[in-house]
Amino acid sequence: MKKKLIDKYLFQIVLGLFIVAAFLIRLKLAPNTELSPDYDSYYREWVEFYRTNGIVQGLAHAPGDYYVPFNVIYALCSLLPVAPWVPLSMIPFVCELVSAFFIYKIFFLLSGKKQPSILIGAATLFLPFVVFNGALWKQVDAVYTCFLMISIYELLRQRYRASIIWYAVSFAFKLQSIIFFPLFVILYLTDGYGALDLTETKNDPKVKKTFSIFDFLWIPVVYLIAGLPEVLAGHGLRATYFAYLGQTGELQSEGYGMVSFFPNIYNWGLDPYDEILTLPAVLTLMVILAVLALFCYKRRENIDRSTLLYLAIFLAWTCLMILPGMHERYDYAMILLLTPYAIMCRKKLLIPAVTVNLCSLATYSITLFHSDIFDMRFVSIFYVAAYIYTAFDIIGLLNGGNSKVEV
Repeated sequence: MKKKLIDKYLFQIVLGLFIVAAFLIRLKLAPNTELSPDYDSYYREWVEFYRTNGIVQGLAHAPGDYYVPFNVIYALCSLLPVAPWVPLSMIPFVCELVSAFFIYKIFFLLSGKKQPSILIGAATLFLPFVVFNGALWKQVDAVYTCFLMISIYELLRQRYRASIIWYAVSFAFKLQSIIFFPLFVILYLTDGYGALDLTETKNDPKVKKTFSIFDFLWIPVVYLIAGLPEVLAGHGLRATYFAYLGQTGELQSEGYGMVSFFPNIYNWGLDPYDEILTLPAVLTLMVILAVLALFCYKRRENIDRSTLLYLAIFLAWTCLMILPGMHERYDYAMILLLTPYAIMCRKKLLIPAVTVNLCSLATYSITLFHSDIFDMRFVSIFYVAAYIYTAFDIIGLLNGGNSKVEV
């Protein structure tokens, strides 16, 4: 009898252990607020600001440079009779669980294998950058990323309007989600990739084979709606809705240079020259994305679901490599997709995936643990090499290489 019960529920027991272990790890790490370079200087002070001024007056004079949804989160945290680090550690964990669930959904959609997909989703809870970002740093990258994972899932199901709306929610939380926007543009330009094999959804009335350019209007609509709490509190239209414009100017105002602890090419002596390199970098990225859009249009018959997800990862990674002002955390969503994709769908990407995870661990070690054994110029060599390898791989794939899911 006992053996039958174990055989029947062993998978559920293992999955439960995954989640309990992930929670206990964060429970152990969360109180160590002194390791975060931002908690005492920003996040704790912001929560205390709302405790002192109340939510309405607090939103009217919102501190920091985050957009409204995150300010609302900090305001709500102020209502709890606990130290700020408690909710600021647990909210990311909840969002990490949401991301893990939709990663399972994404890879189950691609592979049709339920248990491996569940395990790969749960395993993302133990990736070092995921654990350290929320539990130690008290950062909120997990929040916008969970909505991005929902968006990617809906995109792969060809429910384009739902995908755009969820992407808009992600964008309203964090500007960094912009690195996934080129995917939607290229998808639109190639008429929804008619080569996608979505036969199981052909009778779903919510499925659209293409999406209208008007669907993109959901992005500004959601952004405007998300800003209403501060506008109604009296913060002012310009101060509220121009928040992201202020963030893009931080290269000069806060002296970041071309890169801030992110392992891309700007570590090789280019960091101090942001005044002359910023515009050329942005224009170069636009040209590269235009070329990729043309290439994808010409090769659209070779794009299936698996390749579309690969394209999402690669386009985001390309933005990270070329855009100025990238921080050490900005590849959070990209690596979160790349890692299970390499394991479940394209095993030849395992070495690049392991490489970028190790590079990410090195950057978090520098920032959180003040490690002096890593030189960002050295770390960047491996990170850039992984990107170049991936670039050659996806170009070959789009040219007609094997894109079969390797599960």
